[in-house]
Amino acid sequence: MNAALLSLPVLPANGPLRLTPTDVTRFVRLEQCERFLRFRLAERANQKFMEPYGVGAQRLAPLLSLSGSTFEQGVEADLAAKGRCVNYVAIHGNSQSRPANDAEVAAEARALGPGETVTLLQVRLDSAVNNWQLRGDVDLVRLSRSAGGVLQILITDMKATVEAKVEHRLQVAFYRLMLEQALKDAGVGHEPIQTAVLFRPPPDPAPEDEEAIKPLREAAKAVFELDGYLLEVVADPDAYARSAHDLVLGDGSTARRVAATPFEDVPYALSFKCDDCLYNEFCMKWSVETEDLSLLPYATGTDKDALRRAGVTTIQSLATLKDFAPADSANPTDLVPAPGREAQVRQIAAAWSVGHRLDELVHRAKSFRRAVRGDGTRALAYIPGKGNSTLPVSTPDLNPNLVWAFLDAQVDHLEGRVYLLGALVVACRDGKPVARRAVVRLTAGPPDTAAKERELFVGWTRDLVQALTDLAVSGAADGEPRPPRSTSSSSTGTSRRWCWRGWPATSLRSCHTRRRCTTS
Repeated sequence: MNAALLSLPVLPANGPLRLTPTDVTRFVRLEQCERFLRFRLAERANQKFMEPYGVGAQRLAPLLSLSGSTFEQGVEADLAAKGRCVNYVAIHGNSQSRPANDAEVAAEARALGPGETVTLLQVRLDSAVNNWQLRGDVDLVRLSRSAGGVLQILITDMKATVEAKVEHRLQVAFYRLMLEQALKDAGVGHEPIQTAVLFRPPPDPAPEDEEAIKPLREAAKAVFELDGYLLEVVADPDAYARSAHDLVLGDGSTARRVAATPFEDVPYALSFKCDDCLYNEFCMKWSVETEDLSLLPYATGTDKDALRRAGVTTIQSLATLKDFAPADSANPTDLVPAPGREAQVRQIAAAWSVGHRLDELVHRAKSFRRAVRGDGTRALAYIPGKGNSTLPVSTPDLNPNLVWAFLDAQVDHLEGRVYLLGALVVACRDGKPVARRAVVRLTAGPPDTAAKERELFVGWTRDLVQALTDLAVSGAADGEPRPPRSTSSSSTGTSRRWCWRGWPATSLRSCHTRRRCTTS
């Protein structure tokens, strides 16, 4: 089935829709991609579209799921040693089809005597809230009854990260609304429900970080009697409850609007965020088959929306929006509106978000048609007016013996530290690349201490300096080390050259910004 034949039906405007709090947090983490939200709504409504379209879901990396489950199991074991716990996975199993525990939570609350506390683990809630059927598994629900008989509730989500994020607080806000509805239906009274996020501290925090996490350590100790964990009690849970209504539960919410929008009109844009999306394969295939503007390099979602509003919905439509000026004109590489499309050009040129980039995007569309479709579209080998490169030029007359360093760094988001550093060093001679070397280093295992990260940077920097030195020698015409020089001089006649004295930070920054410093 191709994209032209695939159609997801519009979801009912007034009927109950299904969603989970995890769906909403993923939606927020994916920069509020409305197509992702539409996919989740469709799947919850039992609409089939992945297999019919010949694609598969991109599941969470096993390392991430393993890290999360290991963290949760450790917390659950510690809690079980501190007091009475009820684990509903242990009772009902971990099946996706296991029953909801709303009634069991209400029964535990009624049975709780003054001064008693119970911790409920992996609580499955399935509640109807504002014509939405919400279902989700809550990691921790702490029920306690004061000496005066008042029921107090703390909902806590466990995260194997080193910080509590906005989407985590939003997730527990949904759990709060779901549990409030379940207890209301069961006739169980309680104080306002509190929400929190339990997570792990940085393995090797800096002194200033230690001061910031100290109260979080104390909160985990005071509430759960846990050592080695951090607990953030959400300061303003009502603000996140309002966000839940704006995104999902309200009559004019984002989710209601997306559900009622024809699938082809739901906006989306491809970017690095899509790497972690379940539906990455679907959107990539769809974009290729429809030649969607999302395939255009350096085109943002805002650019795409502005073009769509003007009726330009495909790369082909954009590529033909303007033609090259006649060959006998003063500048035959200039672009002029295609016959009959002058009004479209004027409309797009007036859009603040994309008007100043219109010629650039047209050139990119023409290059795409020529390189990918091979349909003979005329295109330039460069993008006119794109500005200067961030790297200095190397020609026989300017910086002839320049050495370029292309850098890369990868961060372990669970540890919050760099685990990989890489560089490609390229040496030029007489303005042409003549030698190159890759410098790559990894930490020995997860970068769970500052010492490991420091060792990585020190070792990689030492290797990089050696590579730069070696290639600078091999790139010199006479075999002698020759730092790259510029041909310009200051207004005072003082000779200037690329500064190597503050290596590596100053030199790398200089190479990227073409900033020069006076040598003594």
